[in-house]
Amino acid sequence: MKARYPRRGVYLLPNLFTTASLFAAFYAIVASVHGHFRMAAIAIFVAMILDGLDGRVARMTGTQSAFGAEYDSLADVIAFGVAPALLVLLWGLQDFGKLGWLGAFVYTACGALRLARFNSQVHSASKRYFQGLPIPTAAAVLASLVWVAVGERHPWLTRVAEILALVLVYLLALLMVSNIRYRSFKDFDPHGRVPFALAIGFVLILALIAVHPPLVLFSAALLFTLSGPLLTLWQMRQHRLLRRRHGHH
Repeated sequence: MKARYPRRGVYLLPNLFTTASLFAAFYAIVASVHGHFRMAAIAIFVAMILDGLDGRVARMTGTQSAFGAEYDSLADVIAFGVAPALLVLLWGLQDFGKLGWLGAFVYTACGALRLARFNSQVHSASKRYFQGLPIPTAAAVLASLVWVAVGERHPWLTRVAEILALVLVYLLALLMVSNIRYRSFKDFDPHGRVPFALAIGFVLILALIAVHPPLVLFSAALLFTLSGPLLTLWQMRQHRLLRRRHGHH
């Protein structure tokens, strides 16, 4: 009987990371309400790191469970759906009236739909690709945009950021529920050999993040967001070329 107790204790570990992620998300909501937008944006990124760790810990310790997956998904709705939507709404979307708060709601609803679809297809979906933009990436785009804008001292740049945020909440919402494929990098083996150039690239990215964290994080999240539609267009072009070749034969 004694041998069963450690296993029950080990199952706690990934769920503790999920709870910590949820705490960071709740803190982001409270900070947004009090107008501390920079702290709220940083808290969303902290939630993102903790969310990444809970799955890793569960896989490493062999403690994946249906309960853990459901709890993680519910925490994700709050951390990457509600928290960034509320942050961007209270920071800059209120100026746009109904268009602003509806955009924040549409973003949250599409994020929840994206997670529900992911959970229902988790056993049948491709490991190499995600269907639709992952919600943490969408949250990263919004949180880093606010983080960049809060540091700006030029009113016109803040206004540009607000207009961009309004466009992005609707665009990110559509991308999350779309069928556009995004690379998951789940087939990437961290224990295997990596090209030397990739290792140098990783070091350079870390150095850039240290120089200007919000701008680099915003650029990286936006590039990944655009990579899906660009990959789709490239694949469509490849299919057309193949059809033409077969047509000539």
